[in-house]
Amino acid sequence: MAPFVVALQSHLLEAAPTTLVAPLLVDDGVSAYSGASVRLSYAGERYILSVPEMAAADANLLRDPVGTLAEHEDAIRRALDRVFTGF
Repeated sequence: MAPFVVALQSHLLEAAPTTLVAPLLVDDGVSAYSGASVRLSYAGERYILSVPEMAAADANLLRDPVGTLAEHEDAIRRALDRVFTGF
């Protein structure tokens, strides 16, 4: 189970009824990792952002953000590119 989800969708689409999210898994050394995933740390803990598992979530269910992964934006964009283009 993922302790967090990460909103991947642009804030320019905030009026949409859904938001594209991906699970943020604890990096326990056992969790799946692919070339389209991102290993990162947040608040002193190690996680895997599983971009291939992204899905649309009801925007009304997403509340109380706990932080930002802006410092990992480039790696997240590269993972999205790998999912959609293969590069």
